[in-house]
Amino acid sequence: MTTEPTESAELDPRIVHAQEAYTPRNLQIYDKLVIGLFCSLVWRCPARHMRRLYNASVGNRHLDIGPGTGYFVDHCRFPTPNPEITLLDLNEECLRASSERLARYNPKTCQANLMNPLPLPGGHFDSAAMSLVFHTIPGGWEKKGVILKHVAEVLRPGGTFFGTTVLCEGVPMNRLTAHLMVAQHERGNFQNQGDDQAGLERQLARYFPKYRVLMRGTVALFQATAG
Repeated sequence: MTTEPTESAELDPRIVHAQEAYTPRNLQIYDKLVIGLFCSLVWRCPARHMRRLYNASVGNRHLDIGPGTGYFVDHCRFPTPNPEITLLDLNEECLRASSERLARYNPKTCQANLMNPLPLPGGHFDSAAMSLVFHTIPGGWEKKGVILKHVAEVLRPGGTFFGTTVLCEGVPMNRLTAHLMVAQHERGNFQNQGDDQAGLERQLARYFPKYRVLMRGTVALFQATAG
């Protein structure tokens, strides 16, 4: 089942530009280049830490926001053999690639803008994940923090919101990391200027009664419980 995008305000052109990077060709090399190489050598958070977060957090009814190629869901150990999975993204190519990869789960798909309330049933999901997504969204934590509100609304009480994001402020960077961070900003692929751990924690505290953030290199791994 596919949910079409609802009426909403005009998209920020910076979001549109960042979405243009996820072409079928780029998605074919995404796992090796981004998850394999960049996460380990540049952002210094090997994928095993993210997979461990998935295994510890995922529930029976799971919403995956910005699934990319479906890599993390594909490698995840669900608590049930037949989980209910919904994939949400603004990019049709990401939804196509991830839903094909995860066809064994018969996932639902939803095309939506995270800055607007999600066109999904309230209080429905046991878990929701956003892996490597926040750093592609402009506006700083005070603006894009509303996404956490939208996610909290579709989680059941006690449900888990978790994920990862590359931070730009207050994190240790070697020469390679600093150089490639600037390059990503110049290309418009990253919009995380000013993103720091304190800002993420401030927004998590605003919408979730319990949360924790763990740093690995420049990557924040977060987990929060819905009220």
